[in-house]
Amino acid sequence: MPELNTCVVDRSFTDVPRGICIEGYFQCENETVCVPQDSNCDGKVDCQTGSDEMNCDDKHDDDYWDHLYRKNIAAEHDDFGNICFLWYNGSCACRARDLLCQHKNYDAAPRDIPQVYIDILDFTGNNFKHLGPETVEHIPDLVDTLTMVHCNVTEVAPKTFYKLKNVKNLHLDNNHLKLIPPDVFPEDNRLQTLTLMYNDISKVHHRAFENLQQLVELDLRGNKLTEIQGRTLEPLRNLTILFLQNNQIKYVEASSFPPIPLHQLSLMDNKIMEMDRASFANLHNLRSLFLSNNRLTMLKNGTFLNLTALESLTLNDNFIRIIELGVFGDVPNLNSLKLQRNQFRSLEKNMLLPLTKLATIYFDRFEMCASATHVRVCLPKGDGISSQEHMLDNPLLRTCVWVMGAIGCTGNIIVLLGRLFAPTNNVVHSLYLRNLALSDLLMGVYLFIIAAVDQHYRGVYLRHEYNWRHSYMCSLCGFLSTLSCESSVLILSLVTWDRFISVTQPLARNQPSPKTAALTLLVLWCIAAIVSLAPLSHLARSYFGDEFYGSNGVCLSLHIHDPYAKGWEYSAAMFIMINALALVFISYAYMRMINEIRASGVACRSTRQSQDRDKVAQRFGIIVFTDSLCWVPVIVVKILALSGVVIPADLYAWLAIFVLPINSALNPVLYTLTTTIFKKQVRKIFHSCRQRKRNEHHHSASDSGFSLSFGVFPIAGSTRRILSYRGTQSSSLTASKNSWKRSTAV
Repeated sequence: MPELNTCVVDRSFTDVPRGICIEGYFQCENETVCVPQDSNCDGKVDCQTGSDEMNCDDKHDDDYWDHLYRKNIAAEHDDFGNICFLWYNGSCACRARDLLCQHKNYDAAPRDIPQVYIDILDFTGNNFKHLGPETVEHIPDLVDTLTMVHCNVTEVAPKTFYKLKNVKNLHLDNNHLKLIPPDVFPEDNRLQTLTLMYNDISKVHHRAFENLQQLVELDLRGNKLTEIQGRTLEPLRNLTILFLQNNQIKYVEASSFPPIPLHQLSLMDNKIMEMDRASFANLHNLRSLFLSNNRLTMLKNGTFLNLTALESLTLNDNFIRIIELGVFGDVPNLNSLKLQRNQFRSLEKNMLLPLTKLATIYFDRFEMCASATHVRVCLPKGDGISSQEHMLDNPLLRTCVWVMGAIGCTGNIIVLLGRLFAPTNNVVHSLYLRNLALSDLLMGVYLFIIAAVDQHYRGVYLRHEYNWRHSYMCSLCGFLSTLSCESSVLILSLVTWDRFISVTQPLARNQPSPKTAALTLLVLWCIAAIVSLAPLSHLARSYFGDEFYGSNGVCLSLHIHDPYAKGWEYSAAMFIMINALALVFISYAYMRMINEIRASGVACRSTRQSQDRDKVAQRFGIIVFTDSLCWVPVIVVKILALSGVVIPADLYAWLAIFVLPINSALNPVLYTLTTTIFKKQVRKIFHSCRQRKRNEHHHSASDSGFSLSFGVFPIAGSTRRILSYRGTQSSSLTASKNSWKRSTAV
């Protein structure tokens, strides 16, 4: 895929003579200052007049939802309280000129309704079932709004509303109607609003609306309609609002809509797979068209023919893969366009150029804004990690990358050098920890690469983001981060197992030889390498796609923002299953070890020894806590994302850059740098440097992996082992538990 060509210059504000701004910049009102696209409507005032934060609301979208969820009809006159303007003393509640006959179990309108003008007559929750002329016989003709919602209506008979010529608003929602028959309304009726939403209507007779010439709004959402019949809608000469969402319509034909003056048409939440060319050609006055949440796969040229008045178009939540180049040329006055959650991943830059009045456009990903640099507001402005300006958008996040990288590299290099050159009696355990340090060092290298790339693309990231995410360097970063995570998990589990056996079953088996330990580590590294390399394999490209690692600017395969992207099962297995299993095992093992330590020291009376045992338990607890701190948030957030919970973009950024590398930074501290034996070695080296003539003092260490990690306290002038090494003399093994009475590791 070629690079998206975008004119991107220095993102600082630019003074431009005569108020003319270059591409991607927009002039402040009454000023000669231009601000970049992503500075408009970002919550921060950049223009002196504040014009960059004005006109940020999408009024078309707001008007639609406000109308859809408008105030309940029965609550229109709440401010009147119990004041009644009608001469009425019946069983219904009276408020102003409203009669609220709700939930009275009526099967017909009661006789005591006054024959005077009534604003709202509400029969919600009654039991009319068969709606005919006799049902409404006692309803006065001077009713403005008639509501029969949740009345179990299954049938409407012909001529039902012949008597009610002056009703302007009729609501028959949430009933069980299956058919709208003809001849229900009289010829000279004044009906303006008819709502039939959430019934079981699968068919509307083609003459059902023939007398509704004054109808302005028709609401048929939530039914079972499978087609749109043009001849059914043809009599509606004044219809401006038509809601057909949440039906079962599959096709929109060129003959579906006759020449009617629609301003707002909603076909959301249907099953539309295809729309003919010129499907809406007769709707010259259409201003808002809602096609969200359908099954469209392609937008063909001519689909929106003659929609020159269209201002708002929603195409989000479809399966659109192909958009023909001239499809938007027929809607030059479009002001708002929604294209989120479709299957296309790029747009040709000149595809949106005909939309010269487009003020707001919505994509899945901020990098798509490269094809809409002439649009004032392009959303989203970032993914929590990156923005149009910077690969790492948050300044604090940039600092954390450098700090975490420095801590990870420095600490692990010290461990590698220290354990490589310092003498040790437990070669196997030292080998384990050197490999753990190497694994964690890879995460530090990864963080430094990300920090350097962010510095390189600072201010112009949008121009290079596609090439970066699809580069070999990004693939290398993804490989390094995954290799570090998986190898670290496996080696930590191995170290925990070694300690677990040392503490709980000192006689169970012999200490593995260095050769066996090296072979085990090699197998673990191979497993981690295979897991990390699989997404880069050409053989698996059809499953992983070409953005498994490059789905975000930091090249991580967490896939929180798009949890069901290609290869999501693989990502879930890595970050949920493997991490969860490792965390459960490590937590269980250390809890068991703490119990063993406490059980071994039940008879101990020494306060010092008790304190030593507490320090061991405390260190074990810290290890479990830090592992949980790293893995639990990742596991929980990943599960929530897969469950459909929207994860805040900022949380995703911190999870990827700060939480995930925590173990890599803390492992050297927990397993080496804060242990007693390491601190003694540091003091010994420091002391020998100051006194070169003095012979080096030999520092003995415990043979067991457990003792080496946590060191020993000298008690009563001698150093005694906490737990016997599995390969030592049998006399030491026999006294292993009793040794807690003499000394304690920390």
